Amino acid sequence: MLILGIDPGSTVTACGLINSLTKEIQFDYIKLKKNLKQEDKIFAVYNFVKEILSKFKPEEVAIETPFYSINVQSAMLLSEIKAASIIASKEFGLKISQYTPREIKQSICGYGAASKDQVRFVLEKTLKIDLQNVPLDVSDALAVALTHIYVGGL
Repeated sequence: MLILGIDPGSTVTACGLINSLTKEIQFDYIKLKKNLKQEDKIFAVYNFVKEILSKFKPEEVAIETPFYSINVQSAMLLSEIKAASIIASKEFGLKISQYTPREIKQSICGYGAASKDQVRFVLEKTLKIDLQNVPLDVSDALAVALTHIYVGGL
């Protein structure tokens, strides 16, 4: 089963795909320019996710529920970017699961307060890939997909 993990972000949104049977991996990400209007960032993420869904045809989608800090404006933008990912996925009729950062870190590293570098390290060993030259958002997206595989017993 092909699982798409999405790490929604206001500067980088990443998609990681893992085939639960073959462990084949694909990933891509979009960097959003800081000077883009909020609605343009949301639309860019929506189109990016639709493109990934069309190209790879995953069977299920898992999305990281962003961590919300004190900055209300950032929280709103992240929520809207996450919503763009959900809407694109629903247009393809896909089942969507959501996981918190703590759930993902617990699933991947066995420790809910693991660092992003620790998550990347475990993913590199588990999936036998090198993620050093890509944004941490890519390892986050792959971690979301792998969490879904683990939690769902896929």
